[in-house]
Amino acid sequence: MAEDIIRRIQICIPFILLKEKYLPLVLEKRINPEIGITGEVIDTYSKDLSEMASILRQEGLLITLHGPFFDLVPGGMDKKILKTTRERLREVFDLIPVFDPLSVVCHTGYDRKRYHEVRDQWLETALETWTPLVKGLEGSRTSLMFENVYERTPETLHKLLRGLNSDNVGFCLDTGHMNVFSETSMETWLKALGPFLKQLHLHDNDGTWDDHLAIGEGKIDFESLFEYVEENHLRPIITLEAHKEKWLRQSLDVLSKSERFCRIIGLKPLTHTT
Repeated sequence: MAEDIIRRIQICIPFILLKEKYLPLVLEKRINPEIGITGEVIDTYSKDLSEMASILRQEGLLITLHGPFFDLVPGGMDKKILKTTRERLREVFDLIPVFDPLSVVCHTGYDRKRYHEVRDQWLETALETWTPLVKGLEGSRTSLMFENVYERTPETLHKLLRGLNSDNVGFCLDTGHMNVFSETSMETWLKALGPFLKQLHLHDNDGTWDDHLAIGEGKIDFESLFEYVEENHLRPIITLEAHKEKWLRQSLDVLSKSERFCRIIGLKPLTHTT
């Protein structure tokens, strides 16, 4: 069952680890990777990125990308830093024709502690940053997915998604980030952003820190999430983001026993456990 699940979801793998360690396993097990791209990777491995994309595409694997996020401020106030951020994001989007990914996951960079007093200006600037990038996705199968990180409520993401108003833009619900950083419930997030929900990042924690544990090792109610997805007939891209191999195996074992999850990805459940 685990192998069947793997073929229908994405597994997060930083590019350097994929290149130096995991590519043979990815090819052997037919793992669809969500490749983590950093600024260092873009600056250092341009030829390797093209070669990796060629290998994965020839193998028929489905690819998603996770864009860089350290130090980037898509809605930032400092014009020089904003300019650099936009240049870096453009470099990420230039990889889309190379990888032909299903999605590119990005962070908004919004943090209430820094931007609350200038939130309207932040939103205007962020829309100016993302609009030309989204326009470049028209006609492709790639969607830009905004992932919740430090957002305490869905409000900012909702305004950004509505402002961009594109079929090539969606919401990536990160369960671990929501559990640690949000002040509102999963139900509230889904009620506000359900119409935009196109991707899930699944990992667990106990609410104290973003530990990226195996599903079932923390306190997140995944069955309620799966129930919402199934009842609303959604088919989001699903990425497992457990940060250790053993946690990935644990997550696959838990998911294989969830009837709802199996139905979501089009598999016949092995058990009657819900």
